[in-house]
Amino acid sequence: MITVEDTFAAFWRLALWNWKQCSPRVIGITGSAGKSTTTEMTASILKRKWSMIKTQGNLNTYSFLPSYLVRLSPGHQILLLEMGMKSLNNIARQCRVVRPEIGAVTNVGEAHVGSLGSLDRVVRAKQELIDGMRPGGILFLNADDPRSRKLSTHRFRGIVRTFGIRNPSDVRAHSVRYTARGMEFRVRLDKMDYVFRIPVFGVHNVYNALAAIGIARALHVPIRDIQEGLARFQPPKMRLQFVAGRGGRTLINDAWNANPTAMMEGLKVLKHVAGNRPAVAVLGDMLELGGLSRRAHQQVGRFVAKISPDWLVTVGKDAREIGRTAVSHGMNPSRVHHFSSREGAARFLQQLPRNAVIYFKASRKLHFEKLVRQLRAP
Repeated sequence: MITVEDTFAAFWRLALWNWKQCSPRVIGITGSAGKSTTTEMTASILKRKWSMIKTQGNLNTYSFLPSYLVRLSPGHQILLLEMGMKSLNNIARQCRVVRPEIGAVTNVGEAHVGSLGSLDRVVRAKQELIDGMRPGGILFLNADDPRSRKLSTHRFRGIVRTFGIRNPSDVRAHSVRYTARGMEFRVRLDKMDYVFRIPVFGVHNVYNALAAIGIARALHVPIRDIQEGLARFQPPKMRLQFVAGRGGRTLINDAWNANPTAMMEGLKVLKHVAGNRPAVAVLGDMLELGGLSRRAHQQVGRFVAKISPDWLVTVGKDAREIGRTAVSHGMNPSRVHHFSSREGAARFLQQLPRNAVIYFKASRKLHFEKLVRQLRAP
């Protein structure tokens, strides 16, 4: 038994000592949405060639960093970190320890506005990765994301590369299409077009894959290995996870967390996947949005009216605004139903057509995965 005055401080000392014995290449990935998926896509590619330690689940803030450093051994070649934060200076503190040589910002959005206070402060939080990278590093930014343009690279002493679809970029997808099992797209690399496939739906996941492709190319991974790594990627749980429901229904469990951008991207997937089958959107409160909350829920409501699913079901006090706005923008009121609890929503959903495709999205605190569990096939 080792007795210390402060266990956390001692654990940090041990982790830092171990860190100094190792010399892995460090990759840092942050962003308001998509960072977990991008991290897992990158890992699926890199693990084919290298030994690595990577972020587990959502344990991605400064306080969890020593748990990764202490597991490193001299045989590990890559430290792949998803860099999350709950406050300013969290990513900066991580970077002061590990100094990433490759970094990526997936996008800058509304997530954590409630805790940070404004979108400008969210930009500042993501800026911490750029400012904390090693000189001579390689940084990947989203060329299609308007808020990412607010990030400053003036003091960055390295190479800036971009990924995107609409705008010119270093890693640019074209011919993007839905397939029966996910997405297919082409990317021009080394003056040749290559086809990539990912076993998840949504154009937003193509952006995540482009960031992963860029990181892999920066490490000189052969294109064939990148293609195979992406094709075998296993998406994180509760991120557009397809589940067989009772009575032949299809459940799309996207219940890990929610912000307006991610919710609207998920609704696009619902519309594409449902096709001629009844489409049902089950949407709950989006939390941690602070003063932007009402406007954000209204934004989603307008989008729901635009794509016009067959039913809209909302759960929670804030989510009621989604339904109100959808109706005010033309959605049939008889197709909009609000419930104060998951149980009420579950009873209603069990009465819908047996071939329906049902999409679930809400903030983590609403635990929509429990609603999915009630409706899944035995």
